[in-house]
Amino acid sequence: MKKIIIPILVILSLCSCKKWLSISPKSEIASTDLFQSEQGFKDALMGSYLLMTDRGTYGFESTIGFVDCLAQQYLTTASGHPYANVSTYQYLNGAVISFKDNIWSKNYAAIANLNNIINTIDSYKDKMHPTHYAMIKGEALGLRAFIHLDLYRLFGNGNLKNAPVGLAVVGLPYVNSYSKQIPKPVTGKVFLENVAKDLAESEALMSKYDIVLNTANSNLGVEIPNQDQFYSNRRMRFNYYAAKATQARLYLWLGDYEKAKAAAEIVTTKAIGTLVSFHNGNINNANTVLKDYTFSTEHIFALNLQNMFEYVKPYITQYGPDGLNVNSRRLAQVGSIANTLYEINTKTGMSLSDYRYKELYNKVTTTEYLLMKFNFVTNSTFKDRMPLIKLPEMYYILAECYNEAGNSALAVEQLNTVRTNRGIATTYKLSETLTQAQIRAEIELEYRKEFISEGQLFYFFKRRGNTAIPSTNKVMDNSIYMLPLPQRELEMGN
Repeated sequence: MKKIIIPILVILSLCSCKKWLSISPKSEIASTDLFQSEQGFKDALMGSYLLMTDRGTYGFESTIGFVDCLAQQYLTTASGHPYANVSTYQYLNGAVISFKDNIWSKNYAAIANLNNIINTIDSYKDKMHPTHYAMIKGEALGLRAFIHLDLYRLFGNGNLKNAPVGLAVVGLPYVNSYSKQIPKPVTGKVFLENVAKDLAESEALMSKYDIVLNTANSNLGVEIPNQDQFYSNRRMRFNYYAAKATQARLYLWLGDYEKAKAAAEIVTTKAIGTLVSFHNGNINNANTVLKDYTFSTEHIFALNLQNMFEYVKPYITQYGPDGLNVNSRRLAQVGSIANTLYEINTKTGMSLSDYRYKELYNKVTTTEYLLMKFNFVTNSTFKDRMPLIKLPEMYYILAECYNEAGNSALAVEQLNTVRTNRGIATTYKLSETLTQAQIRAEIELEYRKEFISEGQLFYFFKRRGNTAIPSTNKVMDNSIYMLPLPQRELEMGN
């Protein structure tokens, strides 16, 4: 019964926040009216999640589309393909400008709504249940940090471990107030310090009340009012472990391997069982209704995208609406590249057992593989889920941290944990004798396999400062990795 109730309540929550979304950020009176009850704060928070599902950002472009095309995940170079100029880094092209500026504006719009919650809620603290106050403010702070970090990963400096001078560059504004004043950009150092501060406060607020920690807090006498199921299905909301996972991303971006490792270890040791678990084989189910294409039990934080397939369908089908002409917008991988990535010709047994190769490709031709990760199946148990942070990433972070510290055995152990849970036979376990360079290469291969259509690979290349990446002869440097700020920001002096 619970599995039926929760999705319905999510839909109702999203519908109830229409009042919030109709409010102009400049309408102080309307905002004051909204925040007359705890339900008003709940609606405002759900409204922020709904803004994040917009096609222009996490609903498509920050995940499946624009950002993954930057990483050369698909074959998009054909003349007339909607992402052709993206994959060739034509940042002055009108379509590319629209893609990147939309991500900027829509993410800062979501941040503005979060700021209205954060800047208002303290005034109502005495009127709110302690759980509602702590959880709503904690989620809002965590989301603000999460979105800001993604903006920095796209528009700010990468390779900070090897080029820390990037931290001194003034780039993006960290917007933490709800104001009509134009926010001023800050240095990378100040920006990322604000991300860390928001995450720390988010973690502290949720650490006592989040249901994912309920087992640990069961003897503390904490009341978690959840008659409306507002705090259920925590993988679909920014939760305590999402804060820890985002900290791991942040510190890895900074090249602080010890802090990144500490945060990731909390997720891999304590979130297992209470929030996440490696998938239980549903990807292999012969009944497509029960196929879990995105490994949803591994989602640390995901979004519920209502009618998600409306966004996706035009890009993952072989033929256009007429059923006759080849779909010129399709996002597909080159068959030979996929076969090389999964070592088809050299390790047949491994490749044929890897769920990602077996189940997530539609091999329409021998040269072109369409992607099945967000395939639509009527009445699917697992549809409309967009993962933003997944469990394997935490193991990859641990592998990198151990490898950079010279501990190859533990680094390989983390990689093998994921590989085993992707169906790769023990015969093909990675050896503990791999060199540091070989382990780095294996980590890169895992990112390329695991995060197709999830928008994470470009950030991996940028963070590592890779001067060359597969499927392009471009020399990758800051002129490509740092996307230009919107012209409007430049005109305002930012």
